[in-house]
Amino acid sequence: MQILMGEASRTTAGESAQPSLLLGIGFGLLSSLGPLAIDLYLPAMPGMAREMAADSGAVQRTLSAFFLGLALAQIPLGTLGDRFGRRWPLIGGLILFILASTACALATSLEQLIVFRFLQGMGACAGTSSVRAMIRDRHSGHRAAQLMAFTFLVIGISPVLAPLAGSYLLQLTSWRGLFALLAGGGLIAILAVLLFLRETLPPERRQARQSMLRTYGDLLATPAFVGWTLVAGLATTIPFAFVTAAPFIFSLGFALSAHEYSLLLALNAGTSIIATQFAPGLMKRLGARRLVLTIATIALVATAAIALAAMKQPVALPLFQLYSMLLFAIAGLILTPAAISALDAAAGGAGAAAGLLGTLQLAITALASGVVSLLPSLSILPLVSVLGGAFAIMWVTAGLIGPRQARA
Repeated sequence: MQILMGEASRTTAGESAQPSLLLGIGFGLLSSLGPLAIDLYLPAMPGMAREMAADSGAVQRTLSAFFLGLALAQIPLGTLGDRFGRRWPLIGGLILFILASTACALATSLEQLIVFRFLQGMGACAGTSSVRAMIRDRHSGHRAAQLMAFTFLVIGISPVLAPLAGSYLLQLTSWRGLFALLAGGGLIAILAVLLFLRETLPPERRQARQSMLRTYGDLLATPAFVGWTLVAGLATTIPFAFVTAAPFIFSLGFALSAHEYSLLLALNAGTSIIATQFAPGLMKRLGARRLVLTIATIALVATAAIALAAMKQPVALPLFQLYSMLLFAIAGLILTPAAISALDAAAGGAGAAAGLLGTLQLAITALASGVVSLLPSLSILPLVSVLGGAFAIMWVTAGLIGPRQARA
């Protein structure tokens, strides 16, 4: 970790040096605290339900509480980062993450666990929100996309490895031990930030309190920022909507065991990780607008084709898996260019822009996942209908905002 974060200390604030893989991995480790806190304890949820004499739905509310905290903290952390710099809000969030993780390990009731998970989500948000702002402080355009792609490389690995690691760790410890390990991870992160990560926002670029409300108003009044944020939210929706429906489709529609479809989900995640690394180069060559339009067109054609096939007869598992891998590749190719384009469209206040971007992304994702959860999951048609609508909105939005941003 010292080597990873030490790369940041050798670059002064605002420098436009070539993005470093080591720095991207360091940023990725900070950003991965949230995904780890989500995925590591998933195998422990049945045991938690038994210990606390609760049903599965009640335990699932601990996950909902985490997401709520993650969403609500985005804007306040972005505001604090623009006013006081990036490091201290990040450090404060990591302290909250450590304390909340420790409290989760010591919780004696489900109600306490829900509250502490909410606080843990707020603390985990500091990594994601602050890292996005730090990337925008240092770079823009293609270089920022490179650094964010490195970051997503680390984040993308956690959904693959964390559930497996959690299942093995449960053989050595209880679910309380998993939360203690998360607290230890937060402690390592905060020490690395204190020792090796320098401030990226100098005092002369910080914003006073009076200008912050104007900053958010300006962001919401900037069509390019709102449009690219919508595209980024729809890109994030793809894997979340799929994961919402996939367990039921795989188990009920294709009669797969949990272990079998977990391997298929891991393959999808790996596809997304690989695709993410190609996004910066394609963005540099084609531009964000042309890239999104091209990928969205491919997605619409593929989704229409599999929907037509599903209406005639049940789709075979190999075909559905190929479509699933295409979906995750599309998400990996679009998310980085869309997020960077949204931050580039914000004239100032990278922290506010990163916070608002994160909040709106989570809101769009939650809405789409909620729609999927309300639809029947015995066939793939409800899922592909929602995804088809998302791709259509993405295509139209990129087409409308692209020329304005290009002229700017």
